[in-house]
Amino acid sequence: MMHVRKSLLSLAVLMALSGAAMADDSTVNTTQDGSSNALNVDQQGATQSTVNINQKGSQNTAGIPAAGRYSGAAISQTATYSSLNINQSGNYNSAAAKQSGNNNSGAITQTGGSYVLGQSATLDQSSAYNTATIGQASNTRTSASITQGNGNNNTATTSQTGNGNGTGASITQSGNYNLASVTQQGNSSFISGTVNQTGNANTGSVLQLNSTYSVTAKLDQNGNNNLGNVQQNGASASTATATQRGDYNTAGLYQSGSSLEANVQQRGNNNYASSTQTGNYNEESLLQTGNNNRATVSQTGSSSGYFSAANVVGVTQSGNNMVANVSQSGGGGNVATVYQH
Repeated sequence: MMHVRKSLLSLAVLMALSGAAMADDSTVNTTQDGSSNALNVDQQGATQSTVNINQKGSQNTAGIPAAGRYSGAAISQTATYSSLNINQSGNYNSAAAKQSGNNNSGAITQTGGSYVLGQSATLDQSSAYNTATIGQASNTRTSASITQGNGNNNTATTSQTGNGNGTGASITQSGNYNLASVTQQGNSSFISGTVNQTGNANTGSVLQLNSTYSVTAKLDQNGNNNLGNVQQNGASASTATATQRGDYNTAGLYQSGSSLEANVQQRGNNNYASSTQTGNYNEESLLQTGNNNRATVSQTGSSSGYFSAANVVGVTQSGNNMVANVSQSGGGGNVATVYQH
């Protein structure tokens, strides 16, 4: 463990360590407290090795990202079955890391930030069976980038949160060739995004922007080659849920407004569902059971909620090769029910 404050000392000590890191089961640990520190690590030819970097303070740098014609000098790990972890807390910190090899994990975590100075993080992985995560909290002017190439079955998660209190994101995956992401930005007060995937070659994403007070998005996929996307932009007191069971299903949900509720369920193969909600106090339930069904629902009305009933749409498709299109606009108290079998 090293406790160092000066940038030149950090660079000298860690570059010296890089030579000793060319062996199995090697470990590099460093902790810095203070401001304007800089460090770099080069770990090569290692198996089951670890790099842990902790920085606390302002204007600290862990690795130098490439910029324009400048190649940079990212923290580097060339290894297999190894891990790289960077933790930074404070204002105006930056981190850049690169991993080469198979079965590695990389994580960058940044907390803090200010309205004047931001945070930046980049993570580059090549080869197969790697995982990459960037988590940023309580930041402003935040940037995050993950690049993965030259391999298969990699997973990546990027989360940017210039958010207020009570914001959370969760991703769970099992299977092969799945891709999942949760992105949150400019939100405040109890925002939640979740993606769960089981199976192969599924793609799921949750995007939450500029939303306030009790907004929830959940995407659950079980099967193969499913595509799901949930977007909430400028929403409040709203919930969007998509559940897919089967293969080659597609579901897209979009919400922008207040007191919105959407529940889309697909059980079967090759089904398509699209849900768009804007305005206030709109509720929707869409259930597809079977194969090759298509349903599109649009709600753009606004109800006062307190003095009139909400707008409600219910669509049920039970069977194969069915098509349903529902559009609702105007004030409150509108009800549409479609049942196909």
